[in-house]
Amino acid sequence: MNVFITGATGVLGKTVTRLLVDSGHNVRAFARSPANESRLRDLGAEPVHTSLFEPAMLRATVKNTDAILHLATHIPPANKSGRLDAWAENDRLRRDGTRNLVDAAIEERVSTFLYPGIAFFYPDRAANWVDETVFPAPTPILESSIYAEKEVERFTKNGGRGLILRMGGFYGPGAESTRNVLHAAGYGFAMFFGKSKAYTPLIWVDDAALAVLDGLAQAPAGTYNIVDDEPLQRWELAKALAETVGRRHLFRPPRLFLRTS
Repeated sequence: MNVFITGATGVLGKTVTRLLVDSGHNVRAFARSPANESRLRDLGAEPVHTSLFEPAMLRATVKNTDAILHLATHIPPANKSGRLDAWAENDRLRRDGTRNLVDAAIEERVSTFLYPGIAFFYPDRAANWVDETVFPAPTPILESSIYAEKEVERFTKNGGRGLILRMGGFYGPGAESTRNVLHAAGYGFAMFFGKSKAYTPLIWVDDAALAVLDGLAQAPAGTYNIVDDEPLQRWELAKALAETVGRRHLFRPPRLFLRTS
């Protein structure tokens, strides 16, 4: 299969790229810098110079492509993530970038378009199980992911196989979120916002990558939650973190941390 990937050097993308190459797929990946070019070649992928914001260039890029994996993100550092303006580039990737990629995919008759959405924008349902039929209730910084999902649905309506994989929060080696959480725990803080008994959807990075490959290989068009089978409540996560860093307990951050400006 001829596959084009954005975000191939990210925490999810580099594992997905390696697995695709090892499985015999021909992988071409968007490279934004010379350093990324080198990383992509090391993974066995062909670096491609293009722009997600130049429609004509994108159409040429995805010509003769079987599947597009739009994994690109631009997540701001933890100390800026509470500011709406810090998410502007990420929003642009999700809105304009996804729209342009879908337009190019439809024009060039790409058969499959996969987008990894997010599973933590569902409303609080207490102890009730949350599945794909529950309507999301995103905060402002997550709304652009809903826009991206609608673009993937448009791709499906135009005859393609659009796959939306709503991922839980990544954890594992190489995940910056894991480093941030452990760093905060070392200072005595549990970086899990919300009610203590609320569940937190998470996914091991390698499992998320395998889900991408499984979806690409066999999943019908649609939306799928990609999370651990047995999610933990936030107090359980905080307890496990405290034990990991050798503390008796961790403090919850003040609600001010939840505000955006």
